[in-house]
This record gives sequence, structure tokens and C-alpha cells, in this order.
Amino acid sequence: MESISSTYPYANWVLVGLGIYMAAMLGIGWYSSRLIKTSSDFLVAGRRLGIPLATGTLFATWFGSGTAMGGAGNAYLYGNQGVIFDPWGAALCLILVGFFFARWLRRGRYLTLVDLFESRYSRTMGVCCLLTTAAMQCSWLGAQLVGFGAIIHFFGGVSLAWGIAISTVLIVTYTFLGGMWSVTLTDAAQLLILTAGMVVLLLAGVEAVGGWENIFPAGDAERPLNKNGLEPWAFFPTSEDSSYPAGFLAYTGYMGWFYWLAAWFSVGLGGIAGQDLMQRVFSARDGRTATVSCVLGGTLYLTVGMIPVLLGMIYFQLKPELADGDAMNKLLLFMAVDHLPPWLTVIFVSALVAALMSSADSAMLAASSVLGHNAYRMLRPSASGRETLLVTRIAVPIVAGAALLLALVFEAIYNLMVLSVVLTLVALLAPLAAAYWWKKANNAGAVSSYVGGFATWAAMYFVHRPYTIAVNTAPDGAVNMDAAMWDSLYISSVWGLIASVVLLVAVSLLTQRLCPPKPLRDVEGKEFL
Repeated sequence: MESISSTYPYANWVLVGLGIYMAAMLGIGWYSSRLIKTSSDFLVAGRRLGIPLATGTLFATWFGSGTAMGGAGNAYLYGNQGVIFDPWGAALCLILVGFFFARWLRRGRYLTLVDLFESRYSRTMGVCCLLTTAAMQCSWLGAQLVGFGAIIHFFGGVSLAWGIAISTVLIVTYTFLGGMWSVTLTDAAQLLILTAGMVVLLLAGVEAVGGWENIFPAGDAERPLNKNGLEPWAFFPTSEDSSYPAGFLAYTGYMGWFYWLAAWFSVGLGGIAGQDLMQRVFSARDGRTATVSCVLGGTLYLTVGMIPVLLGMIYFQLKPELADGDAMNKLLLFMAVDHLPPWLTVIFVSALVAALMSSADSAMLAASSVLGHNAYRMLRPSASGRETLLVTRIAVPIVAGAALLLALVFEAIYNLMVLSVVLTLVALLAPLAAAYWWKKANNAGAVSSYVGGFATWAAMYFVHRPYTIAVNTAPDGAVNMDAAMWDSLYISSVWGLIASVVLLVAVSLLTQRLCPPKPLRDVEGKEFL
């Protein structure tokens, strides 16, 4: 990616502004470290979050580089179809958790989802949840590091790799210091900065494109097609005989509909089993607080999350020649530089960094939590709370190192983010939902669901790959293998979810006598189902 530091005369302003902002965040991390007395304080903020803080951290956790930079880029390239994953699916996830999961999960007083799986099913399922959660959060964190690194590269003139490395060190520092308290307090500040920055750039973009009527044409007014030949606000897969015969993201028929379902399911359902989301549910003051905060967070998320979507569509009208890679990683930066005065550019870039950091620190803490609290206790059952707190803190830079490798290898914000939740969709969602909602679910069914979901997803990836390669082959014979790979991974996730649900039900029913279901218990071993 090309740096703008040599051509943008105010690049140093932006870097100074980011320096001040980062110093403030590190200050909050240092202050938060004084609130940490136990592992419960570090992992779930002592379960003391009220509705304002819980709502803020739920929103800010999910609104990261995938929503801001990746969402704008996908809207530029594919219109509304490109953002079904996020923000549409992500907002759905928060609202579903609020209505169907938050209250009973908070009643269990768990510290991690691994606690739930181990109690309801077995140590085996606890290990499965631990491994999947660690992989998911590292992938999610990698997406945020790419976004943060792109900003440092864009304005600082360093390579993207060095930008990613610098961002990793900064985020590790304040997460290590204050844990969930640090994450929550910084999220509250980042929410305000983020919303203000997005609104400022949206108003500038609307003015540049000539008014709202050019974004939402009235009546039968001609609607400009996006880069892939679709009407920008197309929501469902279009039929082959329609005016825009592109199906869903270039796929028609059954593949188009499965891709559309995957777009909703991957984040909308897969995100439910995410430790970063559930950590906020566990941190709420009580069940009602958790429920209300999730619903409010989802509503706020969709409202603010549509701003990057609008910005992507606006910028396509202004500069339709932007390369795909630049659209996905730098579109908002181009808009800020082109259409905002320098001091507002500083505010907006700080807002982008706020979005990235609020998701990155949450993913880092979530992965570190299951490694320190669960993995270490599995290896050393007699470990004290002081020991697990120390190990959890030590795990923070280890997780960051793994995410850094992912970020350096893939350098793809949106894809890394979506892949992270696909992992939980095909393996953990069904056992999690059944833990409370279906008393006959047993360990045999849960393990079969986990293994079968993964295996089916992997098998169908190879089944679909020839077709996705054909779709991503240009007239001159050049093949976009990256796009073909991601498309097949997403489409195949629907089959993985179907297999996971079917195997959970079938195997549980067939093994009721051999493997009696265990009741749902809280952290003290008391039944509450």
C-alpha cells in the first residue's frame, strides 16, 4: 500500500494527534491497573458494569476495523450486499444475545465460555471451546492490527509490517495493565470519539457528492450501479433474469442463496459463541443489565455501523477507479484527507483508531482469559487466583504475537474478521444454544456436533472450490485465488452449521442412556436449569 506521508502536508499533525490519543489510552490503562485485585476484576471487571458502560463496551468491542474500514470498502465494491456480514449480521447477533442468551448466561456467573462447556458437557468440550476461542480471537485481533497498521503506514511512511508491529505493542501495553476495567473505560471514551468522527466525515461526504438525493434517489430516478454491476442497495440475491443478474456477490442460484445465508449466519449467529461478546455479558451487574445492554448495543451498532456503508457508496460516486486493495484498507483515509480540514482529519483518524483499539483489546483479553483462567487450571488444578491472574497477563503478549503473524500473512481486514466468527458458527453455536434450551443435549451429541461441523465445513470447502474458482476467473484466464478461497469458506459454513445441528440432535437422542445429559450449573455447582 502506498504511503501518503510524503504528499500530505499535515501528516505530522495526524501523527501528533495519534500520539496524544494513545498517551491518554495508556493513562487509562495505568489507572485501571489500580482497580485490579483479583482475576475476576481482570477478566469481568468485578461484575460491576451498569447499563451505560456495558452498552458502550458491547458496541465498541464489535465496531472495529471490519465495520469501519472493511465495511466501507465492501460497500464501495459490492454495495449493500457486501455488508450483510457486518453491520447487518453483527447487529442481529447482539440483539439475539440480548433476547435469548444474556440473562441465563449471567445467572451462571461464569468467567469464560469454557467454564460453561466444561460444566454442562465435559472437560473435552471445554478444551474444544478453548482451542476454538483462542483461534477465533487471534483471527479477530489480526484484523484490527491490519487496520491500525494501515493507518500508521499511511501517515507515518513506515512499511505496513512495521505499522502492524507498532500497533501491536501499543495495544498489548494497556490491555496488560488493566484487563477488563481498562478495556471498558477506554471503550467508553472511544465510543464518543468514534461516533463524532464518523458523523463529521459523513456530512463532508454528503456535501461532496451533491446532497442526500444522490445517495437515495427518489422514485424512478436512475440509480448508479456499483463496481460489480449491482444496484447499491440490493439486499437479496438477484435472479438471473433480473435487471442486475449478479445473484449475491456474483453467485447465482443455490450458491447465491447459500452465500447470502452465510453472510447472515457467520456473524449474526457465529458471533453469539464469541468469548469477547460473552465476557461483557458476564461483566454486567445482573441479568437485566446484560439483556438491556445487548439490545441497546445492537441498535446503536446498526445505526452508527451504516455510516461507513454510506461512505463507501459515496466514495464510489466520487472516485470509481479506486483499486480493490485500496478500497478495502484505505478508503476512509482517502476520504478524510480529500474532504476534511486538517484538524478534523486528526479527529477522524483518532476515531478510526478508537474503533480498532476497542475491538483489538477485547479480542486480546478474550483469548488471554481462556488461556490463563482455563488452560492453566487444566494443567494445574490447584492454582490460586493470584497465579491465574499472573498467567492471564502473561498470555496477553503471547496472543498478540500469534495475531501479529496472522496480520502479517493475510493483511485482509474484513476477511480475517468474518473467518474468526465462522469458526464458532460451525463448531460451538449449536452446543451453546442447546446447553440451556434443550435439556436432552449430552456430551456425546456436543462432541459429535463440534467435530462434524468442522469436518463438513472443511469437506464442502473442497466441493465448492472449483465453482468459486470459475466465478473468480477473468475473461483473460487470470484467477483470483484469494477471492475463490474466501468465497468457498463462507458458502461452506452453512453446510457446517446444518451438520452441527443435525449431529447434536441425532447423537444426543441415540445416546441418552449411555451418556446421560448433565444439568446446567453455575460456577458454584448449583443447578439453575
